[in-house]
Amino acid sequence: MQYNSKGIVATILCLITPLFLNANMPKNVESFKKLPRSIAKDYYIYRYLKYKDINSTDAQKLLEQTKRVNFKLFYLFAKKLNDKGFTKVAKCLKMSTKELLKQDSECKAIGLSVSNALTLDKTTLKKLSKELKSYKLLSSTLEVLSHKDIIKEAIKNSDKFIGIFNSAGSYYRKKLFDKKFDKETMNSLAKNRRFNKSIEIIILQKNLKNLKTSLLYINPNQNLKERSLFYLALNALKLGKKTLAMKFLDSAQKKAYYRFDVDKILFWKYLITKNKKYLDSLDGSFDVNIYTILAHNQLANDFDNVVLPKTINKDKKYNIQNPFLWTKLLQKIKNKKPQTIKKIAKEFDYKNTMGQYTFLLERAEGYQTRYFPMPFYEYLKNYSNERKSLILAIARQESNFIPAAVSSSYALGMMQFMPFLATALAKQKKMKDFDLDDMFNPKIAYDFANTHLNYLVKKLKNPLLVAYAYNGGIGYTRRLLKSGDYFGKGEYEPYMSMELISYLETRRYGKKVLSNYIIYMRLLGEKVSIDNLVTNIKNPFSTK
Repeated sequence: MQYNSKGIVATILCLITPLFLNANMPKNVESFKKLPRSIAKDYYIYRYLKYKDINSTDAQKLLEQTKRVNFKLFYLFAKKLNDKGFTKVAKCLKMSTKELLKQDSECKAIGLSVSNALTLDKTTLKKLSKELKSYKLLSSTLEVLSHKDIIKEAIKNSDKFIGIFNSAGSYYRKKLFDKKFDKETMNSLAKNRRFNKSIEIIILQKNLKNLKTSLLYINPNQNLKERSLFYLALNALKLGKKTLAMKFLDSAQKKAYYRFDVDKILFWKYLITKNKKYLDSLDGSFDVNIYTILAHNQLANDFDNVVLPKTINKDKKYNIQNPFLWTKLLQKIKNKKPQTIKKIAKEFDYKNTMGQYTFLLERAEGYQTRYFPMPFYEYLKNYSNERKSLILAIARQESNFIPAAVSSSYALGMMQFMPFLATALAKQKKMKDFDLDDMFNPKIAYDFANTHLNYLVKKLKNPLLVAYAYNGGIGYTRRLLKSGDYFGKGEYEPYMSMELISYLETRRYGKKVLSNYIIYMRLLGEKVSIDNLVTNIKNPFSTK
């Protein structure tokens, strides 16, 4: 879960004392050596660096054991290591453009980006280009930016044009690049694989009207990625070019690898043509997603591959709150054949390991069957079916019901709470001796989720909007809805808005959670119409 609210970050500082009371945290630097290299280990290294006063030698030992040094870890290592290189890079990356200009060439090369370079005058850019000539790529980019007509100079080299455009930031993309380009130029750019990212940027940034029009020139048979071709189809639709949109969708379907993406394309072909054959194709899909649910609803059919697993076994003697056991299980099944994974799955056919069991079964069966378990249901029994379904829908998407899951951004547990939010909720609940590893306890994870959802549901009402906020944050969701660019009137609404939410992760997440929610509601005996859920989205922040 990515949560961007800044108002409660400071509360972390209130609960530092008990951070090392848990059983999973290594007691000293040497103890880390016994743990498998993993994201979970990185998380504990992060906590150890953040709250322990260790020397440079010990910090170096921990650095050598990390799996992935993200920015959180990098800046902590920069503080702990007696390494001038680490320290310099960290400082230069955080400097303002004004501060950078006072530094040596190496620091300027580290910290200077296209977006902050564009704020400089042409004379300064020219000087910097000469000063940084030993950094060839940066120097040549600065040389282009120093020209009076940046676009005319950049277009001579597609790599340069695309690199500058992708890194320029929304303000300068609009100011410098929103022009009408001819067919030859657009197709020449489209041959560059990095233009896939440019297409995504152009489609998702709302004010690039001329560039969006220019995208219509691109040959639907260009060797672009499936996602780019799908975006081009949506762009064509928004500009009233249905025939062209279908051609882009045809090309996208040929490139689509995942069944989810195939179903997405088939659904949009149905929206454009109203041809029932596309619904029939969706009806035959093995996947359970928002598109197949919509098709099943239209055809009044039920899914025959949705399974609510049950077990007669009691709890397994297995520490579900230890993230390293989950890591070892993932390593154990790596590159194993389906039949082997299925045998391993049987070892987890217990009440408390239902998440591990269904995760392994789905993988062994090539995701042809979709399992919708309700583990630790006893902790949800006092909630309404709507709340039960929402919590289960989120947990299934966030962690597959793995109690000790740790994400690469250090979101924790079944409900994947970021540390700062978990700590703030613990303070709100006046929990004594709270430790972040308490999020690996399913009872606490569900309880925290319910509290957080009380706030989100009150603000947003619709489960799709709540899912956006759970993933991208309430601030992001509020800005998105207040912009007036989403969930308004239109031939393809609300589906067009659902495909064009600006955060890729949040966009996909919302659709996944909504489909989970509908399935769980039905499993709990509630009649829920997906048509009503998606067509009755009301913007609670609208000023219209």
